[in-house]
Amino acid sequence: MKQALPPVPSGGVPGGPPSGGARLPLPKGLGVSLPLILGIVVLLSAFNILRHHENPYERLAGDVTRALEANNMRPVESDFNALRRPQLEDRGKVGSLSDFVNAEGALKSISEDRAKPDAPVGYHHFTAYFDKGNLSEDLTVDADGKIANFHVRPFEKQ
Repeated sequence: MKQALPPVPSGGVPGGPPSGGARLPLPKGLGVSLPLILGIVVLLSAFNILRHHENPYERLAGDVTRALEANNMRPVESDFNALRRPQLEDRGKVGSLSDFVNAEGALKSISEDRAKPDAPVGYHHFTAYFDKGNLSEDLTVDADGKIANFHVRPFEKQ
């Protein structure tokens, strides 16, 4: 009697994967690129952890600066305390500040400078970076976390 099927390797199935611990060869270069990919992932993760993250006061100063750029203080009105809110309705004052801020171009970023040891409680100083130059900003928050004072002026190193 003749055998109808080709011989089957021991422990294997015809047409199936090889048996006995045999491995399929990896495509060329995959062994080198895997450590490279892992290294890039680690570097990007480290960069994300170590890069500057905006603190709440930088975010607040940035919101006010963007509102000044837009000449519309309504989006940040609730961030000011009740004593300062009426000043936000002074269209002449807000318009002048808007012109002053817009003269520096588009806002790129804001970073808080280190606080001086003798700085009052709630005082924060920032450098606002624009396309054409920088501005200094002073922000003072009250005990409720509302803006008590906000000043923007030509850049000066602290």
